Amino acid sequence: MKDFLDRVGAIVVRAVIEMGEVSRLLWVTVRRGPRRPVGFDEIKYQTVMLGVRSLPLASFMSLFIGMILAWQFGWALQDFGAKMALGYASSLALVRELVPTVLAVTVGAKMAAGIAAELGSMKVTEQIDAIAALGADPIKKLVWPRLLAATISLPLLNAWSNVVALAGGAVIADTVFGVPAGYFYETYIDELVPMDYLSSQIKALVFGGLVGLIGCHHGFQTEIGTEAVGRSTTDTVVACSISVIVADFFLTMIFLPV
Repeated sequence: MKDFLDRVGAIVVRAVIEMGEVSRLLWVTVRRGPRRPVGFDEIKYQTVMLGVRSLPLASFMSLFIGMILAWQFGWALQDFGAKMALGYASSLALVRELVPTVLAVTVGAKMAAGIAAELGSMKVTEQIDAIAALGADPIKKLVWPRLLAATISLPLLNAWSNVVALAGGAVIADTVFGVPAGYFYETYIDELVPMDYLSSQIKALVFGGLVGLIGCHHGFQTEIGTEAVGRSTTDTVVACSISVIVADFFLTMIFLPV
């Protein structure tokens, strides 16, 4: 029991320390990043690398999320003779919760792992030290554009993914349960209010910031050695997934108070 408590305590202490380090990185980046030159070209490049190149994966994931949820709800509602309410049942779960959260855990973790691997490789090969030696700020040159690109990309992907998930649900509703796609769309949209869309986008915005911060933090903390890059990437995926789930819980409490 003592060993178990020691391990749990070590995990908690490590998590608290990492939260402090990530918060400090955010503070330093926000202070230094907006200074001129802002670096629009690098931000655009990172947005393409992180966001545009994640579009196929985000579309694939969202399509099947919408189809799976419609299938599950359809069978449940069919037992009660209420399958025509499939659009009402699917809309809130997809827009408020499933699309932004699953997107952040999958596509967001992919973004964070890519950032960590890239910066980790630069750390191992001493490129980050070279940037500092040449008089440039590694935080502004490396962290700022990646953090901003991730924060921009995930809400845009989330907006597109909501549309794709709706299409996937409509296909299952029409072909499997005999609910016309047009009726599914009307009931789906009718159930949602502007706050549902806003909460979905705010969640994606927060998740995007977490993805960028965690990826950059683990990239900069990579130890020397080729194996360290792999460990850093793995730790990034784990930390990103846990952080997204925890942040989702608190954001849900804010948007849906008891």
